[in-house]
Amino acid sequence: LRIGDRKSVSGNHVRPALGLHEEQIEDGNMKVVVQRNELTEEEMVAALEQYDLDVRVHCNRNSIANWNVATDTENVELQEVQNNVSLEYAKFRNDYYEQYFKTANVDSYQSDKVRKQLRMLKDLGTAALPAEKLASLNRVMRKMDTAYQLAEVCPYTNQQCGPSDPKWTLDPEMEKVLAESHDYDELVYVWRRWREESGKKMRSDYKDYVELVNEAARLNGYDDYGDLWRSKYDDPQLRQTLDRLWGEVEPLYAELHTYVRYRLFDLYGEKMDEDNPMIPAHLLGNMWAQSWANLYDRLKPFPEASLVDVTAKMKELGYNATKMFQMSDEFYQSLGLPSSAMSYGPKAVIEKPPQKIVCHASAWDFCDGEDFRIKMCTNVNMEDFITVHHEMGHIMYFMLYKDQPNLFRTGATPAFHEAIGDTIALSVATPNHLRKVGLLDEYADSQADNVNALFEMALERVAFLPFGYLIDMWRWDVFSGAVNESQWNAHWWKLREKYQKVYAPVERTEDDFDPGAKYHIPASSQYIAYFLAHILEFQFYRSLCIEAGQYDPASESSQPLHKCDFFNSKAAGDKLREGLSLGYSEDWQVALEKLTGEREISGKALLDYFEPLYRFLKEENRKFKVAEMGHIVERYNEQYSLACNAQVKAQYATQVDVGNPQLQQEMTEIMNANTQFVLDNYNHFFADVDPTMVSDPLLSRQLQFLTEISINKLPQDSLAKLQFALGRMQNTYSSAKICPFTDQSCKTGELSLDPEMYEIMAKSENYDELLYTWKEWRRSTGRLMKRDYADYVEIMNRAATLGGYNDMGELWRGAFEQKDFVDGMKRLWSELQPFYSELHAYVRRKLKAIYGERMEDHAGKENIPAHLLGNMWAQSWVNLYDRTKPFANTVELDITESLKAKNFTVRQLFEIANEFYVGLGLPDNSMSYDVTRGAMIEKPTDGRVVTCHASAWDFCDREDFRIKMCTRMNMEDFVTIHHEMGHINYYILYKDQPVTLRSGANPGFHEAVGDTISLSVATPKHFEKIGLLEGYRDSYEENINALYQKALDRVAFLPFGLLIDMWRWEIFAGKVEYSQWNERWWQLREEYQKVSAPVERDGDDFDPGAKYHIPYDSQYVSYFIAHILDMQLHKALCTAANQYDPNDPTKPLHKCDIDGSRRAGDLLRAGLSLGRSVHWSEALKAMTGETELRTDALLEYYKPLA
Repeated sequence: LRIGDRKSVSGNHVRPALGLHEEQIEDGNMKVVVQRNELTEEEMVAALEQYDLDVRVHCNRNSIANWNVATDTENVELQEVQNNVSLEYAKFRNDYYEQYFKTANVDSYQSDKVRKQLRMLKDLGTAALPAEKLASLNRVMRKMDTAYQLAEVCPYTNQQCGPSDPKWTLDPEMEKVLAESHDYDELVYVWRRWREESGKKMRSDYKDYVELVNEAARLNGYDDYGDLWRSKYDDPQLRQTLDRLWGEVEPLYAELHTYVRYRLFDLYGEKMDEDNPMIPAHLLGNMWAQSWANLYDRLKPFPEASLVDVTAKMKELGYNATKMFQMSDEFYQSLGLPSSAMSYGPKAVIEKPPQKIVCHASAWDFCDGEDFRIKMCTNVNMEDFITVHHEMGHIMYFMLYKDQPNLFRTGATPAFHEAIGDTIALSVATPNHLRKVGLLDEYADSQADNVNALFEMALERVAFLPFGYLIDMWRWDVFSGAVNESQWNAHWWKLREKYQKVYAPVERTEDDFDPGAKYHIPASSQYIAYFLAHILEFQFYRSLCIEAGQYDPASESSQPLHKCDFFNSKAAGDKLREGLSLGYSEDWQVALEKLTGEREISGKALLDYFEPLYRFLKEENRKFKVAEMGHIVERYNEQYSLACNAQVKAQYATQVDVGNPQLQQEMTEIMNANTQFVLDNYNHFFADVDPTMVSDPLLSRQLQFLTEISINKLPQDSLAKLQFALGRMQNTYSSAKICPFTDQSCKTGELSLDPEMYEIMAKSENYDELLYTWKEWRRSTGRLMKRDYADYVEIMNRAATLGGYNDMGELWRGAFEQKDFVDGMKRLWSELQPFYSELHAYVRRKLKAIYGERMEDHAGKENIPAHLLGNMWAQSWVNLYDRTKPFANTVELDITESLKAKNFTVRQLFEIANEFYVGLGLPDNSMSYDVTRGAMIEKPTDGRVVTCHASAWDFCDREDFRIKMCTRMNMEDFVTIHHEMGHINYYILYKDQPVTLRSGANPGFHEAVGDTISLSVATPKHFEKIGLLEGYRDSYEENINALYQKALDRVAFLPFGLLIDMWRWEIFAGKVEYSQWNERWWQLREEYQKVSAPVERDGDDFDPGAKYHIPYDSQYVSYFIAHILDMQLHKALCTAANQYDPNDPTKPLHKCDIDGSRRAGDLLRAGLSLGRSVHWSEALKAMTGETELRTDALLEYYKPLA
């Protein structure tokens, strides 16, 4: 039975005649007559009308019994009467339920009103419990209520008080201490002791309570009591609605919280933890930190501004409680609404009587359409003046819907009732209104005055929002069992820290029960209504202000919303009457539309109201943050290092055990948490910071990156969709296999990319086998991920726009800190393209000699079929060396056989590479290939699927650096090891930079470092030096072959290194239609690489996805830059090592080996240790003396070959 807070008792009632319907059911040879009592539409209407007459009488009696107890709380006789009345009421309701409503088929009735009432009547609430369990519930409720009402503590100045000594109660003594004391320790004492004497004593009772109300909920057809409570809002998406609303208002709360926290440091100094972004819960002027209004005098932004507190004026004019209620009555009547004089008449309690009562202000409807009362211990002050108007809002709502059936005599939702009085209070509290009623004489109405007034209002209204949100979030989790009873208190503080951003000032355990220290928990009173009400009130207020002509949102010259007073507006009153008179008879959206013209609850009006304050707080917080930004960033770096470590570990785990769903789930959860961490810090500390305003160059540089955000700003659903798309593509790539060319039904097994397909593409000369392998790999990878890539592009672009970029390509390019970046890359390519063309033409002639007529398929073009170049992507042609080398009768520059002949282990290859770096005076890298510390340097044999693509990992803790690689015993991997160790050494050299600056000077630098070392390592001179090459003649022919072999790897790569991101930039920018993605891919490959697809490609193909870096969201142009930069670095290091002299023909650049040169190592250290703490041009200058990328070193290196 839904009648608000009212309950009724049983009594005599007239039952309407029932329609008796019979039907025969055959059961074997017997016929059974089944009687079904089903009321017709007319009969049900009559039953509901009779019920309405009966329940009004019982509701009245029940309300009187409740009133008597609330106004004389220690009267045991009245409590017994109340209990008996409650039980009789439950019987009355059950009787009606059993007779008429239990088996009623709600949907069989035509009338909306009948169906609505039946749905309510079939929900018995706790009355559904058997009598003995209902009595148990009532006993438990009384025990908790008694524990709350009678809780008292020894005064702070007499903490060991005796039984007869004075004690402090919550109201007034403890609330006064929390409101007025500046003594940190006294505040802690009162905060702690209240919880020990209230909540802690009711934990076991609350467990019984939860079991009983959950049983009642299940008897009513609900999953749990939270499910039952939420049903009162007629919103199946209530949780999503609440999440949305909190998301709308949270930025305002965050700014208020930040400002108050900074100001509290002025009061409590060292008592507060500078590293904790939360506020101790006992310092906010209220026992529950739900209102911060008591801090206003200490924290108001402009201490000398006009004061909006009419308390003194009220006392000067001789106000009393009756006068305050009369003025409230006059306000409502000025709107054309009826008088509510009876509510503060003789039957009401508007001043504290001699006996003990529940002083919590409340409005009462006695269900007879005539008796409405206020219960309030009124004090003559401005706070209670506003509260009076609030409570009278409930009374007005009662009166306006009093002619509805009793079931509909309640708010459209529980939140509407709270919102109405608060809406009126917003108008009443304006300086404009207070002046009109003679309570405010001097008020300058300056900007400072307005900010102060809004700040005071925000300390009450905005500060309350997260508390109003989380109380029922906690209870719903408790009712549903989502939180185990052993974690009740921990979960309470988890929510308070997450939403309120407050923390307990003393240690809390599961022996404590801090939720019970809040009245509404032991009282079993829903609380989410207050959260919704605090948003609805501004939505209502905005609508009434517009109706009254006091606010025009479309006009810039209109007075701001917070100044509106609709006193005396009949139009506003008509709007209220139209919406409130509906009660619960219509869906809440209808009532909301009547009141506001909108059908969705929105936080926009609240944000409009506080907009001037929001702007002020953001600017003030920005100043505070700048002043302590060094400490903020230092703290962020410490926290981010831990978060980064956890994420990298999770990502690494999924790479060495591909397809493990548990690891994938763990990684997703960690990434989501880290995303939220970064976003929270961005919003809280960095969003509005201008790095150029910070004088410290290192701090300014960190802020340059911390103030840029994209992916992490995505909504959770978009981020989840992005991770899903990436996960699917990456899993497709990592697990893809094909059938062998000679067994295309896979009877003998399948081939992996590494090593089987690599070997085929590298060594086979069978045109058809190469074509088959090339085609099948793309069918098994790219073609399966095109749709996911479309999702990826759409979400990545959305993320880029959140970061202030046009698309993700623009964001990526921004990392290179070069305004003309695309033109710069094209310029570099134009300088290199003639040399590449000569190499391409030479290789094409050689291949035509091998494949003859098969190459004629591409007659008329200078292109080479993409599958013939010894590599799955034609990015490296080095595997063609043996078949195309210029001089056949030379010693091969390939140490593969030498490595095998010496029986080297994989670990020994890594040790050789480490010795090279150490020899330059650079750090030891041995931890990076230590398998006991987690490195993976060989492909596992335990059946795990792994991502074999070689990679180096920085685990963000300055200690853990690893290489992941399925190492093969050949020259290519020997060189690759040196390359990956270059990443490791870069990590180690910049590890002492702040974590934000631990990265390459730009994305190309990381790749270049390892490649620079590889240039020395791959020289014949170096191979000879370390005993891996013998009999090598340093002749013209050997030199040309060596340069040719290297060009097949590095020069052949250049156009591919550029075009991948050229293609992606066009896709991100929307320049290519989805159906043309693959076609554009091949246009670029033909233009830059001069290679062609060996078979026809169609719109469903997605050949870019067959390359690792596409599904793995890894930029690629950095490799193009690296292949130019490595030569630039190599030239500088070789010069420093005295291994290169352009004027000495015995020291050409291509023969240089810097092994053992400490001077070269010093240059590397000087540049690499900078990380990205400076612009990349400065890091380049530290190593080369130059500030721009140049191609002259590369062309100089290959000059003999060219």
